[in-house]
This record gives sequence, structure tokens and C-alpha cells, in this order.
Amino acid sequence: MRKWRFTIPLRLSLGFGIFIAVLMVALFFVQTTLSKAEKINHQMNNVHLPALTLNRNLLLSIEQSFDLAKQWAYVQRNEDHIERRTFIALCDSIIPNQISAIQKLHHLWSEKQKEEWALVIGHWKLLNEKYSKLRETLCCFDSYNDPMNIMLSEDLFLQGTEIPFEVERTQFILKDLLNQFKESISQERESMDQSFDDLYYLLSLFGVIIILMGITIAYFTSQSITSRVRTIRKSLKKLSFGIYSQEELPKFNDEIGDMSIAMDKLMQNFERTKNFATEIGRGNLEASFEPLSNEDEMGKALLRMKDDLSFYRHRMEEKVAEQTQEITRQKNTAEEQKEQIQSLYADLKSSISYAKRLQDSILPDTASIQKIFPEHFILYLPKDVVSGDFYWFQQQGNKKLFAAADCTGHGVPGAFMSLIAHNALNHVTKVYTKPGQILNQVNRIAAAAFNTNNENQIKDGMDIALCSVDYDNMVLEFSGAQNNVIIIRDGQLIEIKGDKKSIGNDANTHNVFTTHSNDIQKNDMVFVFSDGYADQFGGALEKKFMRKSLKELLTSIATEGHLQQREKLLNAFNQWKGDHEQTDDILVIGIRI
Repeated sequence: MRKWRFTIPLRLSLGFGIFIAVLMVALFFVQTTLSKAEKINHQMNNVHLPALTLNRNLLLSIEQSFDLAKQWAYVQRNEDHIERRTFIALCDSIIPNQISAIQKLHHLWSEKQKEEWALVIGHWKLLNEKYSKLRETLCCFDSYNDPMNIMLSEDLFLQGTEIPFEVERTQFILKDLLNQFKESISQERESMDQSFDDLYYLLSLFGVIIILMGITIAYFTSQSITSRVRTIRKSLKKLSFGIYSQEELPKFNDEIGDMSIAMDKLMQNFERTKNFATEIGRGNLEASFEPLSNEDEMGKALLRMKDDLSFYRHRMEEKVAEQTQEITRQKNTAEEQKEQIQSLYADLKSSISYAKRLQDSILPDTASIQKIFPEHFILYLPKDVVSGDFYWFQQQGNKKLFAAADCTGHGVPGAFMSLIAHNALNHVTKVYTKPGQILNQVNRIAAAAFNTNNENQIKDGMDIALCSVDYDNMVLEFSGAQNNVIIIRDGQLIEIKGDKKSIGNDANTHNVFTTHSNDIQKNDMVFVFSDGYADQFGGALEKKFMRKSLKELLTSIATEGHLQQREKLLNAFNQWKGDHEQTDDILVIGIRI
């Protein structure tokens, strides 16, 4: 007979089964309470409330008929007088219709209410007969001239008899019925409120019970699984570090117990394999070993390694002498190569230093920039000694120009690209001052420089944000190749996007760059930058800083002084970069209008 196993699926099913059973009990109580409330609500809305309304209307109609009857008896009027017509309508149609509507409901009433209703019907019949007698006695305007008719009519209204008596009895019974219906409605509402209070209490109680049971079941179910899995995990973790634990794993009558048995067997087999490998490592090539099975690839590999080591040991002994001579020769050669490398390194270092001096010579000094824009900052962090990014400032008449440019690559290639681009800007701005026209001409010069012929075409280019500030008219003109300009005004960010094309790497030299014009105000902050800051990898997730984060940072610091803005940009960059390598050249320019 197969031994019963308390498996993991069985444990999970048992835990969830108990949880669902408690939940079903809670749902049963909810359904019972709601059904009770529904019955009470049906009784109140479909029996008592309509009965209350209809009986109240009937009482009002009878009281109105009594008042009109007295008017009929004591006031001489024509047959078509409105009050006479109203009285007739009450007696012949309104009150009978009201009684008929109540008749449709009264079978749902209590026995006492049915008895009282029967009395109401009886008194109404008697009252209606007396109303009919009154109407026959004083049937027309002339009938009031007969004293006998007047006397008979007045007798009908003697206090305590005839019409007043029937009206009083009907009123008394109807008011008692109304009180009964009001009391029933009040009781039903109290019962419904109590039902919902009980439901709220039960739901709260069962909610707490379900939560506690869910936590308890989840805890003990997970503990019964994870505690044993952790034991196996501990052994596997040791095994991953090459530690073969001798501790015997506990056995359980489930899938985890099967894993423990397999793990013990694995550890024993690894121990045998380790001992054989140790003997081979010590040079004992006579050690014996049997693979664990026909599929034991590691055992077979160890046996092949044993044979290969035996073969190569003999070969190595023969080559030791030859290698000793070769090592001596290579040592002499290495010393000569070291001297050559040191000489080449010194030449390269000297060339890079010269390239840096060339690049530094084209960058404007702080004093000249200060004359053009008194409040400005430049965050300039080359990735290498020299950079592919460069900044450019120029004043032509009443136009003050500045740009942030990013040439292809960084280091020495980028630096030489920046020299070409800088010279092109200086040359073009002698004639043109509109940013779009300047970039058109720079693109023509760069294309001619980089694409001399199809065989020697250089796939290099430049991204740039170029701005022109006209203080006379408070207008900023902008044109960009892949790069944008940002204006921060009163905490609001205005971004003007450049064209989606670069300078110089497009064979079509007739590309036209757009000139954007935007009004500026005093204290506006204008920012231009290359893509190095936003593309820097860092942070806890080792992702790019991104342009969105850069915009938020610029917006947050725009109200501070220009030197403080540069300091905060630098600190934020260093904190984001951390121990990561700088990804690209960094250039951010800020101008206070």
C-alpha cells in the first residue's frame, strides 16, 4: 500500500480551503441579513407606506366632504357651483376610488387592521347614504325656499347623530389605522437598522477573523515550506562556493524530502569526485575513479584529464630546457620594447598637451565673456585632456551671440573638430548675425571640409545651440542643430527646440536651419548645453541622468546667483556620477538677462 504523503500542494489546498470556508460562512451571514432587510424593505415600501398614504388621503377627503356637506345644507347655491360639483365628485368618484385602491392592499394587513377597515367601509356607506339624502332634499336652487327641506337638512347635522356621528367614527378609526401604520413603519425601520448594525458587526468580526486566519495560515504554510527550503538552500549556497557540507539534511515525507535525499546523494558524489580531483592535482596519476553513471560527464572529463596530464607531463619535461632559453631571449627583447614604448608615450603626451593649448587658445577668457554677459556661468568638464565640446561668445553691433557646441567624439578627434567649427563660426559671423543663417553657412563650410570626395569622406559633424540676444528690442533669436535652448522665467520653463539635423555630416549642403525668435524679460535665465550632462550614467540604478531631470534641476536653481547655479550643477553631477566613469564631455552655459 502506498504511503500517504502530506505534499506541498496538499498543504496549500488545505490552507486555502480553511480560508475559503470561513469566507463562505461570512458570506452566508451577509446573505441572510440582506434577505431579511430586503423582506422588511418590501413590506414597508409595498404595504405600509402606500397604506399610510392612501388612508391619510381618504381621511382628508372625508373631512373635506363633511365641510362641503355643511356648505350644501346651510348655503343656497346654484347646481353648477364649484363647491357643489366638488362635493358630488368626492361622493361619487374620489372617495370610492380611494377605497378601491385601499381594498387592493388590505389583504396584506393584520387581522386587527382588516377589522377596523371593515368598520370604515360600513361607516362610509352610512355616511354616503346620508349625503345622498341631503343631495335629494336640496337638489336645486329653488329647493332651499321650502322650510321643510331646510329643517330636514339641518336635522342631518345634529351633533352626535346622523352625519357628524358617522364622520367622527370614520375619522377615529382612520386615525387609529394611521397610527398603526406609522408604528409598523417605525418598527420596520428600527428592525432594518438593527439588521444592518448586526451585519456591520458580523462583517467587522469576520473581517478580523479572516485577516488573522489568512496571516496565520499563510505564516504556518510558508514556514512549513520555506524553513526546509532554507536548509537545502544553505547547503546549495555552500556548494556554490565549493564547500562540501558533511551535515545530513532532514528528511520529510514530501517533495522537499525528495530534494533533501537527492541533495545528500549529490554531496556524497561530489565528495568522491573532489577526492579524486585532489589526488590528480597532487600528481598521483595512479589514483582510480569510477564515473557515477554512464551520463556522468564530470567523471568522464576527470578520467580524460588524468590521461592528458600523464601525456603532457612527459612532453613538458622535454620542453622545459627549450623554454628556459626562450624566456631568457624574450626578457632581453622585452627590455628593448619597454624603452621604445616609453619614448612613444612621451611623444604622445607632448602632442596631447599641444592639442590642449590649441583648444584653450580658441576658448574666450572669462574677462571678455564678462563684458558681453556680466552674469553668466560655464560648467565645462572635458572627459579627456582635450574635448569635443566648446563654448563660443561674440558681439556684433547690438547683437550678443553665444553658443554651446558638441563635435563628434571626444578627446583629440573631437578637439580638432572643435577647432574647425570654431573658426567657421568666427568667419561666418563677420557677415551674418541671424542664428539660422550662421548655421547654414557653417554647415556649408563643414560639409566642404569633411566631404572632399567620396573616397575620403569623413562621417563627422557637430550639434550646436546658437543664440543671439538683442537688448534694444529684448528679443532672443535661436537656431539649433539637434540641441535646444531653455528659458526659465518666474519658475516656468520655456523650451525652444532646434532642427533634427547635425552640422557637416549631411551631404546635402542646402539644408536650411530655422531661426526662432522669442521675447525675453529682465532676470530670465537662458541655458544651452551639450548632451553630456543628461547622458551621464550613475545613480542607484546605473541609468542616464536624462534631459527631464536636467530641466527640473535647472528650473529649481534658476532664481539663485550664477555662481551658485554652477556650484549646484557640479555637485549634482558628481553626486549622480559617483564612482562611475565620466561618459562624455560636459558643457552647460547659463546667461542671466
